[in-house]
Amino acid sequence: MKTLTTLLAALTIMAGNIFAQTENPRGLYKLQRLGYENGRPDQVPEIEQYKYFSDYVPLTLLIMRDTPEEYAYYLKQDEPTPYNFTGDVPVGEDGRGTRIYDSNSERVTVKWYNNIRANDYGLFPQNEFITEYYEAKDFEPRMRKSIEMLENKNKKPDHRVAGCWRLLGQYETIEGERALTRPQGNIYRIYGETDVVFLFCIGNRIMGANVICRPVEYKSDVQINEGDNVTTIITWRNDNSFILKRANDDGSVTEELWKRTGLPQTFQKLFGTDVPIAE
Repeated sequence: MKTLTTLLAALTIMAGNIFAQTENPRGLYKLQRLGYENGRPDQVPEIEQYKYFSDYVPLTLLIMRDTPEEYAYYLKQDEPTPYNFTGDVPVGEDGRGTRIYDSNSERVTVKWYNNIRANDYGLFPQNEFITEYYEAKDFEPRMRKSIEMLENKNKKPDHRVAGCWRLLGQYETIEGERALTRPQGNIYRIYGETDVVFLFCIGNRIMGANVICRPVEYKSDVQINEGDNVTTIITWRNDNSFILKRANDDGSVTEELWKRTGLPQTFQKLFGTDVPIAE
């Protein structure tokens, strides 16, 4: 009988291991609820927060704007290395490292010790473990779509302007001469089937980069309506470069020079792409 009991116990452990969620999480997940260690009830936050797990670094995606004309969020890099499965056990020398468990393609649990983040919205008490439960569901459609476009997985329209472009500069008149003024940061735009996604970053830095998704309507190869229904006119220099012109509310006209290219190398490592980068 003792042998049978031991065998059944071993089988139970094996079954538990078979069905345990022990995968390294990868891709996009949405925050569903928050758990606390000091008896405080779990909370379903009103804020919209996502995490993006990759083989490069993990991100938290925080929403800045959500209107029919524009969906915007910024990227916060969590750690310098990927989040891989750890189990719900102490991590690091002090045991307060981030734990990743109950993870697969459908869900992941992230447990971290908060000794730096302010108590935003009353949801993140300091000096205790906070457990965040994420699932790959309930995505805002524009969040999923913008990530797919950054991953170069978007369905590309049959349009000349489809793909990724970098802003080289804006034309201005200086002392009577036409000059090209370079932007202070890097600005990219990716044209998809029904949307255009903008990426704003400083050099190759992921931390603090902003992403904006706007609807786009293709009138022709030289006329496009974006977001707020402002008409933009394209003058093609060649297949890999164009000048974009649009009228502003104050009556002025903006002219920008764009060149076809891939995203910076750090972002390509993040999103798993391999698109040639133009000089």
